Formats: sequence, C-alpha cells, structure tokens
Amino acid sequence: MKKSILLCMGILPLWLNAAPPSPEDLVVSFDTVVIPQEKLAFKKDWNVERPDLSEFEVEFCRFMSNELGQRFALVTFTNSKSGLRSIDERDVVGVLANGRRLYPIRLEGETQIGSRGSLLLHFGQHQFPLVGLETRTD
Repeated sequence: MKKSILLCMGILPLWLNAAPPSPEDLVVSFDTVVIPQEKLAFKKDWNVERPDLSEFEVEFCRFMSNELGQRFALVTFTNSKSGLRSIDERDVVGVLANGRRLYPIRLEGETQIGSRGSLLLHFGQHQFPLVGLETRTD
C-alpha cells in the first residue's frame, strides 16, 4: 500500500506540471446557432468599427471557436458587381455576443472574389462568441 501511495506521489507532480495544449493542437468546431442574426438588435455605433463600403454581401456564415476562445467565421460572400474584386479585413465586421464590433485579424482563402467566394475569417481570442457579421454596400 505504501509503495502505491509513493508511486502516485511521484507521478502527481509530473501530471500537475504538464504543459497546456498549444493553440495548434486545439480543434476548432462549429458553434451552435442559438439566435438568428436578424433577431439581434444591438445599437449600430458607426463611430466604433464599421465595415468599409464594398460590393460584398454575406450569403452564408457559420461561426466556429476552440477551447482557448479563438473566434472564427466561415463565410461565403457574393459580389454584387461583375468581375473580380478584392476583399480585405475592413470590408466585414464581426459582432460579439456583448455587442462589441471588431474587424477580423486575418483572412484565409482566395481574396479575389468573382460572383461568389468562401473565406475563413479569424477574429482573435475573445470571451464572448461571435453572433453576427456585417458588410456595407451603400
């Protein structure tokens, strides 16, 4: 009995000092949609973060996150004009559950969009989940 207690006491410090998982090791999963974006009524404070005027509208969007609180959005944009157009971080604003608006910090995928195109947007690490995306065409 004493040997097993000593063995556990010897292994316990190793287990307690184990390094937390790195961000690359955490799985990103789709968030459950609870409230449709059109049902939200946050005040639009255009003095804070507002999307640049562009030709892009959000056709489809799914929000994702991981255990560290990193927030992502998988978005399909439609281009209302003909020809290829470049989309950048200032063309879209994410809305967090507390009403805060923020620009994505990174776009992953082809940013030259014809009539339709899908991108992964990374919004950084936040306590609150993403609940909406905004673009501005007028």
